[in-house]
Amino acid sequence: MATEPWWQRLKRDREARGLSQVEAVRQLIAYADHYVPSDEESVLKAWKRWESGSLKGLPTAENQRAIAKLFGTVRDAYFGPPAPVAPPLPLADGSTLELVQRLRASNVDNADLDMARLLTDRLCTDYAAHPGAAVLEEAQGLLAEIAALKERNLAFKQLREVYEIAGWLSLLVACLHYDQGNERAAESARAGAIMLAEEIGHGEILGWAAEIRAWIALTRGDYYAVLAAAKEGLKASPHHSVAVQLQGQSAKAWARLGDRRQVELALERGRELLDALPYPDNPRNHFQVDPSKFDFYAMDCYRAVGEDAMAMALADAVRATSITPGGEVIAPMRLAEAELTKATVFARAGEVDLAAETAEAGLGRDRRSLPSLLMVGNEVSAVMRRLHPRNDTAIEFDHHLHLLGHPEPTPDEQ
Repeated sequence: MATEPWWQRLKRDREARGLSQVEAVRQLIAYADHYVPSDEESVLKAWKRWESGSLKGLPTAENQRAIAKLFGTVRDAYFGPPAPVAPPLPLADGSTLELVQRLRASNVDNADLDMARLLTDRLCTDYAAHPGAAVLEEAQGLLAEIAALKERNLAFKQLREVYEIAGWLSLLVACLHYDQGNERAAESARAGAIMLAEEIGHGEILGWAAEIRAWIALTRGDYYAVLAAAKEGLKASPHHSVAVQLQGQSAKAWARLGDRRQVELALERGRELLDALPYPDNPRNHFQVDPSKFDFYAMDCYRAVGEDAMAMALADAVRATSITPGGEVIAPMRLAEAELTKATVFARAGEVDLAAETAEAGLGRDRRSLPSLLMVGNEVSAVMRRLHPRNDTAIEFDHHLHLLGHPEPTPDEQ
């Protein structure tokens, strides 16, 4: 799901690893079961065609899998749908109201629950790009009505459906609250999702509840708590796509603990699982891990361990999946972290003004997760302070970051 052609990424990923075309081909042959060393000359010719963009169509499925494995990503991140589509428009004002009126009627039928599920999926899709406060209001309103149905005289199958929909909405509400820095409300909603999931034995919801716990712990700098939450989530849901995200959170924690081997192991476990899963029905739903998100995890890890060339290459890949061909930003939170990753690399290279300019672009996105943004922003600032302690631009950026995390009260609040 990228705006750039796959062959451009192929060349960039090779160069980021410092490989010549011959070295890349030798590694490809080692990764691919369908090649033997004597194939090197023919594979090199094919590789040159790939990088030139002269191949009509795509490489074979076997080669696609081998290329993805060689560069530590998943096949659909390279060779999936050719370009991202614009996010759907936010829910019409009357959509939720119509459903609420139907749910408050004397009888609730399967069509009402189907509509509730569709609206829940839409809200989980709106999460990525639409204003968080508006999505939160819609989600909380729908959750209140769905939760009230538990007191109705419903058939067992309908009651289970109600619990499941309420569980997903509770997870969404938890994420939206935490994006705004309200950890207490986020934890309350997360606990509600756990209770609902335990009632019906829904391992996937339990897995996502653990993932939210891991995310919160990561942004607080409690890296061992991240690993504990990920372990809990993987036990509850080892085979759904949430397991990929749990491995991604583990890899991020290991990166900040400085254990490069564990980073690679966690990323590889997540990559193998995601590569084996079918393409998601709705890749924009926050609770479905789309292939391009794996590059987002890896980008964070490589930035944290100081692999600047690979982090920069992945930041370009994340950017390509965050913007439509027409220039519309469809994944502003991912794009913000890609910009902060680039800023980190620029700062390490001594380009402080460019680093600050790029970081400010990331901090300025309207749709953002404040705790995640502050975590990565502080990591950028730490690089600037360590390498350029007396630079005025670095000092100004650090001050801006402090104000973002500790906004000054307005006159009405004083």
